[in-house]
Amino acid sequence: MEKTKDEIIETLGLHLEEEYNLPPLAARIYAILILTDKDGLTFEDCLERRGASKSSISTSLNLLVNMDMVTYFTKPGDRKRYFTTAKKKTFFLSKLQESLKRVETEKNIITMVMNYHEKHCPKKYEESRPKTSVYLDYVHKNEKNLLDSIAKFETILEETE
Repeated sequence: MEKTKDEIIETLGLHLEEEYNLPPLAARIYAILILTDKDGLTFEDCLERRGASKSSISTSLNLLVNMDMVTYFTKPGDRKRYFTTAKKKTFFLSKLQESLKRVETEKNIITMVMNYHEKHCPKKYEESRPKTSVYLDYVHKNEKNLLDSIAKFETILEETE
């Protein structure tokens, strides 16, 4: 059964809360901006869609702008700001970059521990080396895959500018 737009906003909102440590309202506003078919949404649009207070909507939009997740533009002759997801730091690209950072950190820590064991605990090093080698191989392949995907994504972004 296909989910309704409101159900998708809620599911995506919950995910964004957890992944980006966003407050619930900011996560829902970001989800709405991801799913809108409009060029951008005004403050009033966000207010109408979420039914929260003006100050809560304003605080959430400012947070998203400050996090570079959302940007805004104006239209000639119109004083309103139109909010949209940031083009340079798209949802998928930022997720790939975050994953790469975690993989690189883990790889560096594992390598550091293995180097320490090799120098100071040779027996422990030899016992753990086969399993660690398999895991590091996985980490290196994952890192390469992430780097390739990020490069492809950045090429797509450059082509659409």
